[in-house]
Amino acid sequence: SLSLPPCVEQVSLMSKLEATRVAVELLRDLKRSTWLPPPQPEKVQGVIEQMAALFAEAQQISALLEETGEPAGSSPWCAPRVCMMTVVRLRNCLLAYVRHRMERIEEIRWDVAGSMPSENLEMLSSHEEQYAKDYNQLLSTYFEKYDLDLTRDYNPPVHNKIRVNVLTEIGQFVGPESGRDYELKRGDSPFLRRGDVEHLIRQGVLQHHV
Repeated sequence: SLSLPPCVEQVSLMSKLEATRVAVELLRDLKRSTWLPPPQPEKVQGVIEQMAALFAEAQQISALLEETGEPAGSSPWCAPRVCMMTVVRLRNCLLAYVRHRMERIEEIRWDVAGSMPSENLEMLSSHEEQYAKDYNQLLSTYFEKYDLDLTRDYNPPVHNKIRVNVLTEIGQFVGPESGRDYELKRGDSPFLRRGDVEHLIRQGVLQHHV
């Protein structure tokens, strides 16, 4: 029966383990982060390249096994199968990594009900920044079409007006619901329309006084 040289098997096994370690580490970084860790395109690209190398290796070994007439189901056929199973595992890790970052970008758009804070933007790649802009534009178009802002009320409202504590200097702004001009200073505790200040509560500059 056909068997690969020990040195080739060892190098292949080490490359599979290293690629898996990097992919899993990307997911662990997401779990450890309070929102999102900085993008790591080099690691992602390295995993993709390893996937391509494993796929090519699986094809090469399969062709060699067919050429030598190795019976289907014999132990040497495990080698290309392991390569492809590793490719699938790496693919799933990368898809989970990308989707998790996309979900966090979508969630913060609903949380702040407006532009993403600069400290969050710093954690995005250029492609993710574009995705955030496109997602924001998609929601804005929908809200304008139906004259409806689904992000306005973070919690189901009980009263039309609420009392808030101003935590930071805000200055002048226009209430998105009433169109009224406001000027809020740190330490103020005004009684305002919920729809005018809900987005500021989400951003953490106002506190709902319950």
